[in-house]
Amino acid sequence: MGLTFRHAAVVTAIALVAVTTVRGSLSQKTTQDKIYSKDQAERGGKQFATVCAGCHDPAKVAAGKKPAPPLVGEKFLSTWDGRTLGELEDQIFTTMPNDGSVTLTEDQTADLVAYILQANGMPDGSAALKYGAASKDVVIKK
Repeated sequence: MGLTFRHAAVVTAIALVAVTTVRGSLSQKTTQDKIYSKDQAERGGKQFATVCAGCHDPAKVAAGKKPAPPLVGEKFLSTWDGRTLGELEDQIFTTMPNDGSVTLTEDQTADLVAYILQANGMPDGSAALKYGAASKDVVIKK
């Protein structure tokens, strides 16, 4: 018994979805693709020390104050693995620091993200990470 037009259409549709999915996953950028520069991460590290460490570095959190979620290490990586870099950027840009003491620029946010990537062992490259659309589809990978 041969394939009917309907069966052929269903098989073709399934094949197209499979090919598109494989092609999309093969070309998707991740944080392992050297998406920030070493200089940028160094700038971000300086900012982290002055703007973020008081809440996010357990060694520097004031006595009696609960530390904010870690930005380095397995807990951070487990929380963010598979999510987009755009989500991380947006969270930092729109909510940090949560005491309102500083208003971060887009460039400062990108520098902080670069530092966080470096601190979590992601490889650096030659070009600086740009805040915004270019990072919306970059997936965070351990």
